[in-house]
Amino acid sequence: MKIYMAEHRGFCYGVKRAVDMALNSVDKDRPVHTLGPIIHNPQMVSHLKHKGIESADKLEDIPAGKVIIRSHGVGPDVYLKAKDKNLEIVDATCPHVKKAQQAAYELLKSGYQVVIVGECHHPEVQSIIAWSNNQAKVVETPDEANQLPHYPRLGVVSQTTFAADEFQTIISILKTKCDELKIERTICTATDLRQKAAIDLAKKVDVMIVVGGKSSANTARLASVCRDAGHKAYHIESASELKSEWFAGVQSAGITAGASTPDWVIEEVYAKMEQMTMNEVVTPEPGSIVKGTVVGVRHDEVFVDIGYKAEGVIHLSELAYPVPEQAADVVSQGQIIDVLVIDADSIDGQVKLSKIKADKIIAWDKLEKAFSDKQPVEVKITEVVKGGLAAAVFGVKAFIPASQVDLKYVENLQSFVGQTVQTLPIEVDREKQKAVLSRKQLLVAEKEAKEKELFAKLTVGQTITGKVSRLASFGAFVDVGGVDGLIHISDLSWQRVKTPQEIVNVGAEVKVVVLKVDPETKKLSLSLKDIERDPWYDEADKLIVGSVVTGKVTKIAKFGIFVAIKNGLEGLVHISEVADRRVTNAEDVVNVGQQVAVKILSVDKEHKRIGLSMVQAEQDKERAEFSDYLAKQAPSPGVTLGDKFGHLFKRED
Repeated sequence: MKIYMAEHRGFCYGVKRAVDMALNSVDKDRPVHTLGPIIHNPQMVSHLKHKGIESADKLEDIPAGKVIIRSHGVGPDVYLKAKDKNLEIVDATCPHVKKAQQAAYELLKSGYQVVIVGECHHPEVQSIIAWSNNQAKVVETPDEANQLPHYPRLGVVSQTTFAADEFQTIISILKTKCDELKIERTICTATDLRQKAAIDLAKKVDVMIVVGGKSSANTARLASVCRDAGHKAYHIESASELKSEWFAGVQSAGITAGASTPDWVIEEVYAKMEQMTMNEVVTPEPGSIVKGTVVGVRHDEVFVDIGYKAEGVIHLSELAYPVPEQAADVVSQGQIIDVLVIDADSIDGQVKLSKIKADKIIAWDKLEKAFSDKQPVEVKITEVVKGGLAAAVFGVKAFIPASQVDLKYVENLQSFVGQTVQTLPIEVDREKQKAVLSRKQLLVAEKEAKEKELFAKLTVGQTITGKVSRLASFGAFVDVGGVDGLIHISDLSWQRVKTPQEIVNVGAEVKVVVLKVDPETKKLSLSLKDIERDPWYDEADKLIVGSVVTGKVTKIAKFGIFVAIKNGLEGLVHISEVADRRVTNAEDVVNVGQQVAVKILSVDKEHKRIGLSMVQAEQDKERAEFSDYLAKQAPSPGVTLGDKFGHLFKRED
């Protein structure tokens, strides 16, 4: 078995600094304590204890002397309490942690709601919380980020050892939880490098050994990222925990270590692993799959080192399908590949191997795991077949039924050929060599996630932008980010609308106002007309109560008639105001479409009602005519009324 060490492993700058500061603080004349374990490594804590440095859980347990603030840091109140007790403070807080503490403090002062991405109970995170006046929210997973309410302003810091990829996933969610987001990325560069080196090595070996304290968050995360790379990983604190069965049949193993693991502990693990595998030659079993390194490439065969006394050989026909013209088209020297042992004891002494058979077995292993874990797989669509599409996944042929290609039925599937898409295995049968996939199920899950996210953000009265997706007789549907909302035909315009096509077209981008949000039924009601003020009020503002205007009769009812007087304004002439006599049927007086004079009696803006009178309009007209008549009949100067009309009266003596 070959053993590889990760390029970046063990003590980081902050941990080494803290340990050095602790060792330099040894004092024969005064007691020295660390406030909590200096780092998450029991061997180092034991080593410091041997040097005379004890660990205390609480400040109250330290009566006098020196107190060493560990690399994880503490809140501002601890410094004050230590000074009150006249303790000499040795501040070994990691500079990267100090940066995160100050970032949280400044964000709080600037009016941001502080969010710490990290493990809630980790001492480093607890110290950052203290620097945010205990007001910070802590999220460790995307689910926890999704549960946060909406804030005007969010300020984000991270635990220095948090995984970079997961941090970015959480950040993408936090962007939807606020109007303004400020990010202070306080993940230590050494953490990024250590995790990347571990992942790169885990991909090349059969098993990973991760060395570090069981309570060390960054060591536990190293083990986690190694497992995510697809291979076994064991988290140990010391060489004594190594087990020989972990390495049975293993061709290569890797070693990495957390930020708080001393070099001498890593060296002990390496030495123990070497000892366990020394002089061990395992005969490869026919039918088993092993990893090997390509050590020679000829025209029609490949030589592979699989850790056996003899090199393995892959003939061209066992290299790939279809059979390549030459081996160099498929592999290159130094490449690590999976191979299946065909014959370990052939007549010519060679170990005969097959890459194509190994690839096929591994492909089905991957498919079965993806099916079991309900994880998506990437496939390439190769052709249209009866009932759906054929696709290549891990070198295996799979089938996507037409009903599982998209959210809606696709008439012409040819456009998908050549595309690389994400799918979900819904049936995997290795014996029958059958793999059925669904793209639709992933799209449905994605759509539901978008809907949930969108409905959580929408509020009644909010103005949003969308695109008209389809039209119906009763209104228009608008896509507002993965969710279709309905603008009822009555909410398209302030004017009467017969069909939605009069106002909007499919594909048009529109601004709409949210009228109703129902997350349970996933219904969203929108309004296009509410973007602008109702023009009724603009026209109503121009009306003068008491004035007489001309309008057209639009409707006749039992209680009166409706008259359109101006730009869509319609008023009611009550039956009692239609004529100066009693009228039981308005149709006896007017007809629909007839022009009539009406007097404006009232304008009720609250209820959008206008009161009109034909009677009073006629009376005003008669008064005007009579006044005009009187003006024309006025007597000439010097002539009295008696002179003018005296003959009409007889004097009686």
